Amino acid sequence: MGRYCFCVLLLLVEAAWADLPADPLGSPLWEYNIERYLGEGARVVVDDRVGLSVPDFAEDSTQVPLAVNLAEFPHQVAKVITWVDMNPVPLLFDAGSGGAGLKLVSLNFRIQQASSIRAAVLDEHGVWHIDSGFVDAAGGGCTAPREVVSSSEWENEFGTLKTGLFSSDGTTRIKANLLHPMDSGMVGNVPAFFVGDVEVRQEGSEAVLLAMTLAESASENPMFVFEFANGEHTETKALTIWMEDNNGYRFEGEIGGAKP
Repeated sequence: MGRYCFCVLLLLVEAAWADLPADPLGSPLWEYNIERYLGEGARVVVDDRVGLSVPDFAEDSTQVPLAVNLAEFPHQVAKVITWVDMNPVPLLFDAGSGGAGLKLVSLNFRIQQASSIRAAVLDEHGVWHIDSGFVDAAGGGCTAPREVVSSSEWENEFGTLKTGLFSSDGTTRIKANLLHPMDSGMVGNVPAFFVGDVEVRQEGSEAVLLAMTLAESASENPMFVFEFANGEHTETKALTIWMEDNNGYRFEGEIGGAKP
């Protein structure tokens, strides 16, 4: 009876994965991470219009640039999720755009070893569009000691938030840099200490243009770049950015200004 149940379960799992497209990179974690981050039975298509961009080789395994450029994506963007297959904590971020016309998300991440990288975008029909890249790396980025301690002023500079606002060609681009160690918790005797929540808001209102959840793979002193199509969300009111780390420290500033 036990063997029969196991076989039935195996057939059900295989049936659930049968609808998934083949992984263009052939990773053994393709099905597992799709189910883990997108949900069992997720409707998935492979789509390079998601615009995932990563380097072929990580010159610095603690600072690997990643961008999801949705300029050519023809659907509404409900959510963007990225992950690094071979990292100890694969998830990088989960971001929802709140219907604000998200066009680009960019930040740096740590990579532990050569790995497939995924960006999945949920459209208005409930379909996930996945683009993939591969980064070769010497590795060790997730377990490398932070560099911020080499500065004698880091405690005074901790939490400094600098922002920039740029508008051109029908888009609004936001940059935000936070001085924060972003400890992964994977270095001996150094507990996890990282920003977990980021929001871009309309000042003086409850409207949220973007809500992002970060995981331990994000790089030290994160630089966020967000781009939106110009519209009522970005033109009618001033914008602010708000962040909170796992120790309860909060950081907030008007976009285009600076707040220590």
